[in-house]
This record gives sequence, structure tokens and C-alpha cells, in this order.
Amino acid sequence: MCILILNDKEGQMMELEHNGYYPLTREHLDMYVPSRPGIYMLAIRLANGVHQTFFTSQSDNVYGSLRKVLTRDTAGLQLSQEVHECLAKYQCYFSYWILVNLVERDGESKSVSHKGEPPDALTVINCN
Repeated sequence: MCILILNDKEGQMMELEHNGYYPLTREHLDMYVPSRPGIYMLAIRLANGVHQTFFTSQSDNVYGSLRKVLTRDTAGLQLSQEVHECLAKYQCYFSYWILVNLVERDGESKSVSHKGEPPDALTVINCN
């Protein structure tokens, strides 16, 4: 478990508990993800064991959104072609934070989102 501490718009410190990354499977979604509002990230695992995030979003129902990603029912999720390619090509992982307040979700979604190297430029393990 990791605690991420961020500053909100009023300069207040905010703690987000990060429980790690899980394989994007129905079993793991059913076991770990609640049907609550929050932020979720999709990632691939690199050869050095680090998870590289390639997509971050927020949802009123994190479980429902991740289920749509898993079943490729992504019409309402506005996923880019690059995200679809990663989902098809790699074993993907997910992580999430539960945040009920929409304003907090907006700010924290931007804070945890970052652009790294594109997955094709990295050494990835767990390729499909």
C-alpha cells in the first residue's frame, strides 16, 4: 500500500490510499473494486516490475467503467486509439482511488495522470 499526498485547490493536503495494481480481469474487479465514484488508471507492467500508466480517468462508478474496459464495451468512455491498442496488445493492470467529491476527482485525476513513454517504446512483460 502507498499513500499519495496531494495539494488541493485551497492548498489543503489530501491523502489518497493506493493499494497497488491488479491484473485487469473479472475476478480481480469483482474482488477489489467497489461501485463507487473515483479515479482509475490503466497500466502495463515493465520488465523491471514498474507499472507504466497509459490511461487515467474518473467515473461515478469505478467498477462499471473498468468492467466496460475489460469487456471492450468502451463507446461511452472516450478511449483513444492508443489505449485500444494497449488493451489489445498487452496484459493490462488497473489501480483506483475512491473519491466521492467531483471537484476533488477533477483535480486529483489531473495530478495522478502523467504521460510517460509510449508502451511500444518500453520493454514490456506480459504481452498478450
